[in-house]
Formats: sequence, structure tokens, C-alpha cells
Amino acid sequence: MMQRPDFVYFDLGNVLCFFDNHLSARQMAEVAGSDPATIRRLVFESDLEHRFETGLISGEEFVAEIAARLDRSLSTVDMLEAASAMFQPNLEIFPVLEAIRKMGIPMGLLSNTNQAHWEWICKQNYPVVQGWFDPIILSFEVKAMKPAPTIYDVARQRASFPADRIFFTDDRLDNIEGAKAASWQVSQFLDAASLLKLVEGWS
Repeated sequence: MMQRPDFVYFDLGNVLCFFDNHLSARQMAEVAGSDPATIRRLVFESDLEHRFETGLISGEEFVAEIAARLDRSLSTVDMLEAASAMFQPNLEIFPVLEAIRKMGIPMGLLSNTNQAHWEWICKQNYPVVQGWFDPIILSFEVKAMKPAPTIYDVARQRASFPADRIFFTDDRLDNIEGAKAASWQVSQFLDAASLLKLVEGWS
């Protein structure tokens, strides 16, 4: 059985909130007067999204590159809203968060995301995101993405616990392997019920 950790990090996408990149592409395409396949190619099948999520470009620059490739003028506000309005909270994670908090174990958030997505989520006041986590480690702020070792090192330092006393859950296996290589305790997120069963084994 996994030992009880001193600190827990949660991933954001498809753990605390569900997201749909296909919806994002459709919405951006509508705003841009293009088609979803073209937007997917320009954003998700190039390095554009990666540069945005690692903080190498701003939201304005992100939209400007799309506009340049489409050879048309685009509203930064409308495009970033279209790109971001694709999240829904995973309310089934509530019992997991409550169980960990009752044990007195502090929790943090460790996410690959960009500024536009994070700001959009914060505006929704999703209860599964607000008020539970400190520190919040976001790829665009630290300019590194999971599974790169740098982001786990930053997260470990900010949690102020030894690596082997930190637990992390993420839906992506490559991110889990990155944390495991950093000597963290890990479990790939499959569903809230499975994670709750694991957490209850700590008490």
C-alpha cells in the first residue's frame, strides 16, 4: 500500500476539469471564419499551442499568429474566449478533495495550461478549483511543461516537502512518468472513485 504523503498535487485538465479541444477548434473556427480542421492544424498540430502554454508568447501573439496564417484580422478577446470556453468542472472529484483536506494534507495544483485558459477558468469560480490549492504551478508561468524535469523541481521547491513525500495524480501517463522519475509518489487518474479508494487507504 502507498504510504501517506505529506503533500498532494493535482493536475487540472481531465482531473479537476474536463476539456474538449475539438470544441475549442470549432469555436475558434467560427470566430475566425475558417474551418475546424484548419484551426486544429494551425494551433494543435503545430508548435503554437506549446509556445503559448510555456509562456513563450502572449495571448495577443497567439491570436496574431493565427490571424497572419489565415491572412485576416481577428479579435484577440473573441478568439481567446472561443479557445477557452471548453471546460466543465469534474464535480465527482469533490469527495477526494474533502477527504484529503480532512486528513490535514495540503494540496497544490500542477498544470500544463496557458494564461487565457487559466483566467477563463478562474472567472467561472468552479468550486473544484477555487480555494483548495497552494501553491498553484502553471506551465505558462514557470515556462516549462510536464513531463520536463524543470516543472517538477519548481513544484517540489514550492511545496517545501521532500520529493518522496509528494503525491501526484494526472490523467496522462507521460506526466505521471515524469513525476515518478522525480521520485514522487504517483497514480494515474482514471476516475474519481478509484482515486478516492486510494486516498482512503492513507488514513
